[in-house]
Amino acid sequence: MKDLLIPDWDEVWRRKLALNRSTPAFREGADLWGDREQARRYAARLASDHARRVAETLRDLSVAPGDRVLDIGSGPGTLALPLARAGASVTAVEPAEGMLAELRAAAEREGLTTITTLRGLWGEVDPVRDLAPPYDRVVASFSLTMPDIRSALAAMNAAASESGSVHLYWFADEPLWERLYLALWEDLHGAPYHPRPKADCLFNVLYAMGIYANVLMRPMGDAATFATVEDAVDHFAPRMSVKSPRQREVLRDYFREHLARQDGGLALPGTSTYAAIWWRKRRC
Repeated sequence: MKDLLIPDWDEVWRRKLALNRSTPAFREGADLWGDREQARRYAARLASDHARRVAETLRDLSVAPGDRVLDIGSGPGTLALPLARAGASVTAVEPAEGMLAELRAAAEREGLTTITTLRGLWGEVDPVRDLAPPYDRVVASFSLTMPDIRSALAAMNAAASESGSVHLYWFADEPLWERLYLALWEDLHGAPYHPRPKADCLFNVLYAMGIYANVLMRPMGDAATFATVEDAVDHFAPRMSVKSPRQREVLRDYFREHLARQDGGLALPGTSTYAAIWWRKRRC
């Protein structure tokens, strides 16, 4: 019997991510969220769209006053702000200036002085030079878009204290927005959308590194609500690189068909699953 070939999961991740980024007109990271207005719109929807998931994550992290947390891909403060409110000292790393501007503004409004921000991609940050490890908690919540995922994970593990832990949150299947991309991208841009690598790949990279992580699957609860069809179009148009009247009409037609009335507004229903992956500091 021939030996079974074991995939190089790091290379699988790299290839899937490269294919995702080859999608025509696809935008992400600093290219999309560097715009302050887009970041502001995202931040304004946090309470309604992500409240349950944020609460679950805060329970996972279980920080105590004085704990040091490294938040990789912080966005507008989705986790950094409530962690600081709980008494943690937070270092937020984020590549998009628009997101960081929202985070800084929110921290200033609330008088939170324990958040330090650093603009940059995790793969380009030197933890020793740019940060102040070790950290009691290292978290990357839906921000795992590093091509060299093995090196990125090793750096996260290294940044944790000897008694600390690393917490990752990533998609187990296609979330609502990605299903929308899969349905409409070819109509909008003349070529299909290629989805990102998922949590199965991530777990196998960790396993190959000798990190036997804990994994918990949870429902995403994807339903997004909008006041009007046009509100939904305005929300998704920048994310989907929609610019022309024809493209906006494609979006408009889709939402007219798929939005359902709910609680005085319109909801785009959907469910998906995300993976909560965590481990205690390990020597790699």
